[in-house]
This record gives sequence, C-alpha cells and structure tokens, in this order.
Amino acid sequence: MPVSTIARRVQDHTRARGVLPVLADCASWGLRWAAGRPGAGRPSPATFTHEGVERPYFRHPYHYTWLNERAVEVPLAETVLDEVVLAGHDPARVLEVGNVLGHYRPVTHTVVDKYEQAPGVRNVDVVDLDPATTGPFDLVLALSTLEHVGFDEEPKDPGKPAAAVAVLTSLLAPGGRLFCTFPVGYNPALDEALRTDRLGFTRRTALRRTGRDNRWEQVPLDDVWGVAYDWLLYTAHAVVVAELQR
Repeated sequence: MPVSTIARRVQDHTRARGVLPVLADCASWGLRWAAGRPGAGRPSPATFTHEGVERPYFRHPYHYTWLNERAVEVPLAETVLDEVVLAGHDPARVLEVGNVLGHYRPVTHTVVDKYEQAPGVRNVDVVDLDPATTGPFDLVLALSTLEHVGFDEEPKDPGKPAAAVAVLTSLLAPGGRLFCTFPVGYNPALDEALRTDRLGFTRRTALRRTGRDNRWEQVPLDDVWGVAYDWLLYTAHAVVVAELQR
C-alpha cells in the first residue's frame, strides 16, 4: 500500500478520534508486529477451533498474518484445498479468485485477479468469467476478495458481489464447492446480503477476534453483524465463512 495512502488514513483518523488514541493504536500494532516477526514462517503453537476442528494459526511475513484475519483464513482455505488435492482432483479444476494463497505456498490451480500482476495470474473481472469458456471447477476459493467487488471500484455497484457469487456458482461442476471468507464491516451492503441469506450459500459460520493478541473463536452468526472494521489498521474483527455445495 502506498505510503501516501497510509499517511492520509492516519491523518483522517487523527482528526476524527484525536492524536493520542491513534498513536496508542499504532504503537500497539508496532509492538505486536515486532514481537511476532521472529516467529513468522514457523508453525504456531497457538490454535483456534472452527466447526469442532482445531487448527494452528497461520504465521507468515507477507501481510504480517499474525496480526490479522489471514491467521485463520489461510488455514481454513488450505484445509479445503488439500482435501481436493488428496481426493485426486486435477488442479486445473480449482479456481481461486484473488491472488492470495500464492503468496504463502506454491499453487498449481487457476488464479484470477482483476488488478494484481503476477506470474500465472489471469487479470480478469470476476463477473466477466464465462462458463462457456471457463471451468467447470470442483472448487472455487475467494479469500477476503469479493467484498472489494463493486465497492472499491468506480462507479460503485452494491449489487456486484451478488453477481460475482452467481457467476462463481455457475462455474462449479456438479458436486463442486464454493468457499469464501468475508471481513465483516468492510462492505455494509454485502454484510446485509450475507446476514439476510440472499446470496445462496448453503452454510455460513463466523469467527470473531477476542483481543489484541489476534486470537479468534467461532461464534454464532448473529454475534458478528455490526462488528466494526478497523479502517486505521485495515483489519477485520470478525469474519464470515460462507460455503456453497452445488
């Protein structure tokens, strides 16, 4: 992220909240970054539980995952991806929307990302994916990506995330699975669509951060609606895990 963007964000929060609270948050973040950096890339001894399964938190230097929702999103996605690989599915029948996992592990599956330039990544808008020429896929992944669709674009389109989910569903093979994570509070229109179950997902679960040490626990869905997104540190305090089985 450009330094100018970070500086503007800090200035905006300082005007809204005051100097001392913003300095305190930034100092706390810096201390936690320094404390966690030596362990980045090593297995975490701490764990979280989702749907009765205990998993270690994910620690990696890219995007300092020990400080944000990537600590739980990546282990959950890796479990789903590894299940498909172990079942003998062709990696070409796996699609990831948003170039996320490739920063943390070698990937052989198809990756599309509208903006990020990287080897093997197709730069295409998710809503422009055509079932006639793309897929079918046994697994489609989207980690903290679809909340940007239609929201961080001009002109804004509150209905575009729903259109993206419909397109991705159409790309699934019979029995295929769509697995998405969404940071709560980032895109209010998308949160409302998830809350009212308008997107067609067959299972929705939620994780909520329990403190500054980036520990997470599974909670009922109703406990996360209205949880604020931290726009200063660009971090979620709650995540919805949404899945669809075709």
